[in-house]
Amino acid sequence: MGRMPENQMLPTEDTLEVLSGKDQQEKTLISSNYSDIALKATLNFISQILLEEDTKDTLFHEESVVRAMEKPFYDILSKNYPHTVDESDNREGTQAYPHSIVHNFSYQSGSDNLVTIQASEFDKGVEKGKKFRPSIDKLIVNFKASKLYVASTSEQGDDLVRVGFEGEEEKDENFVRNQVRDKNKSNIDDLDHLEGRNHKVSAPCSEETARRNTLFDKVLLKHDNYKKELSNLREAVQREASKFSENDQEEGDGFKKLLIQCSHAVYANDHQMAEDLIKQIRNQSSLDGDWTQRIAFIFSDALEARLTGTGSEVWRWLLAKRISTLEVLKIAQLIITVCPFPRTTMYYANRTILNMAKKTGVLHIIDLGIGFGFQWPSVIQALSDQNMKGIKLRITGVDFPRPGFRPAEIVEEAGRRLEDYARSFNVPFEYSGMASKNWETISLDDLKITKDEVLIVNCFWRLREIGDEAVSLNSPRDQVLKLIYKMKPHIFFEGVLSIQTFSPFFIPRFKQCLNLYASLFELLDILIPRDNKQRQIMERDFLARDILNVLACEGSDWTMKPETYKQWHQRTLRAGFEHVPLDPAIVEECRENLTEAYKNKIFFIEEDGNWLLQGWNGRAFDALSTWCYRSLTK
Repeated sequence: MGRMPENQMLPTEDTLEVLSGKDQQEKTLISSNYSDIALKATLNFISQILLEEDTKDTLFHEESVVRAMEKPFYDILSKNYPHTVDESDNREGTQAYPHSIVHNFSYQSGSDNLVTIQASEFDKGVEKGKKFRPSIDKLIVNFKASKLYVASTSEQGDDLVRVGFEGEEEKDENFVRNQVRDKNKSNIDDLDHLEGRNHKVSAPCSEETARRNTLFDKVLLKHDNYKKELSNLREAVQREASKFSENDQEEGDGFKKLLIQCSHAVYANDHQMAEDLIKQIRNQSSLDGDWTQRIAFIFSDALEARLTGTGSEVWRWLLAKRISTLEVLKIAQLIITVCPFPRTTMYYANRTILNMAKKTGVLHIIDLGIGFGFQWPSVIQALSDQNMKGIKLRITGVDFPRPGFRPAEIVEEAGRRLEDYARSFNVPFEYSGMASKNWETISLDDLKITKDEVLIVNCFWRLREIGDEAVSLNSPRDQVLKLIYKMKPHIFFEGVLSIQTFSPFFIPRFKQCLNLYASLFELLDILIPRDNKQRQIMERDFLARDILNVLACEGSDWTMKPETYKQWHQRTLRAGFEHVPLDPAIVEECRENLTEAYKNKIFFIEEDGNWLLQGWNGRAFDALSTWCYRSLTK
């Protein structure tokens, strides 16, 4: 690349010295004129740099020319030139002043990358940087200071959280607790973003764990092993009960008073009183104690999240938290072993489905809220056992998108696993899955319903997560029921958690939530040992998440809004459905199974207006009914 043409060169310092005697107005005018010339010359110079191929030997020389042009104008304006140049450094190919855009760069022509860093210099910088980098296990997040730094071993405190990566999921509990306790909302947002990045790295598709294995068969296929497991758990609970004092009721009443008092302080925005009460509750409670201590600790976290305004952020973080499929399977195994509610509900539905399958060559099940698809391997097995292999089974799985980078991950995983079961049992099978945030907007065309099939729509315990009239005057819940009606199902299974509706006002909502979950936590204490890992995960990652949503979220973020079965009954009738009577034979089988397996008589099964109710201690928790498209009954 050649020098700048002589006709574009600007006046030198000697020429400008002649002008130094002019008055200030003339100086300004001359400076303005020369600035225009300098701009044109500089642009031309840059064009030459970009177009010339051989710049290695002339780059720094041309840069010196530009500096020589710039410096006199700084002198006219009585300003110091900001850069100083060491010519010896130029000969070595480096710049002494820090702002140069050409420091240690070489230009390449005919490449997509116009500038490339010299590899040797980059490597040297990396090696030097490693000397000052702390080991990852010493990195600490300070929530109050919003800093990432290296903490000394003597530093303590709830506001410090050690940074971890793969294999450190066991620290998530402290991570969430510190998020709740953080009073700076922006810090929570940063941590949510950081956690999202961690999910991208540490949550690959667990395709191998999604496949069928011995544990899946043990839990999901038809067997009676749960009776032995139930007996073992009962013995463990009895041994555990003998080690503790019988003052749970007194402790529970004490915690209840403190929590209600704290809820009033939170509602009144009395930070000092609320913080004092939360501290007092935490000092007396524990996530590893009896049910009264566990529920007190979890409710205090939810109250603090509402007090600090971080409920929605922590809720979204908990939704995005990854729990492995195998861990969820173990939790499901524990629940169906100790509690008859899910086992009875799925038994009634599956028996009804198999009776309907005998009337068709194609059985199509649309499962709204399919989750991990744990309900269907036993149906696939039954189709094989009852010599109905000629029947084609179609399953369409629908669920809400999973937060993160793979929204349909669970739905797809369920499909792969069910395909494995169908292949092993030689059952003709077709699966399609979709993840949709708004179920009411699903198109009938996407479901691919045909006239020559028996259509079953299945929805257990997930309708409460759909928005109600508080979200839209045209209630999404009613719209979903109308969509199901348009499918014209032969049978629609509607399973709901039969609990009271939560009040929109905080204080009564808090009391309703406390009474409900106190019953659930007490039931868990009766059925499952306190040190059981799956119980701890279920309480901390699922029940605590629901409690947080009810108490610390508002508006569209408050998604957990259950209704009683009587309210769902009215909604379903308005959608146009006809109620199908319960099958007396299957109901009797459910009662016999309950009596045989759960001999402590704390559970019950009752019927009310063609609803099958299940509960314990005189309170119904689960309700199931069957419906059909109205014209099918005429």
